[in-house]
Amino acid sequence: MSTLSELLPVHQVDIALHATTKAIAVDQVLARLKGNSNVKDFNALKAAIETRDAAVIFEDGLGLLIAHGRTEAVSRIVLAAGRCSPPLQLPNAEGPVHLVFVAGIPAAFSTEYLRVVGAIVRCCKDPESLPALLSAHSASDFVQLLGEGESRL
Repeated sequence: MSTLSELLPVHQVDIALHATTKAIAVDQVLARLKGNSNVKDFNALKAAIETRDAAVIFEDGLGLLIAHGRTEAVSRIVLAAGRCSPPLQLPNAEGPVHLVFVAGIPAAFSTEYLRVVGAIVRCCKDPESLPALLSAHSASDFVQLLGEGESRL
């Protein structure tokens, strides 16, 4: 079972994501997965992610966007992340989106998929992890802080 920090290499994190729509934010973060050796077919991965509406979670002022797709286009779970700067304002949303995650999950990995998405949500809702993730100075710091947050939970 892989940890979030093992699934999220530094080069797959953008801490200065500039997006004006949910679709642009997802596309920009998804682009971080191009060239990942576990992505067998990037276009099929993109299609799988686009067919599902990205979940938007709001709690205590945090806007978290998680786009994911279960597909045979990946050989193992792949993950990318972005921090919106400035936060993304979505129409009819309860507040701004601060963090965007994109995950590609092999179709057979149903329980691992639930664990990964659950770990992302728990880390981002954690009162210690969230401020640290929102103020991380580098992608490396972001990944390290996400891993530390996951280990505390």
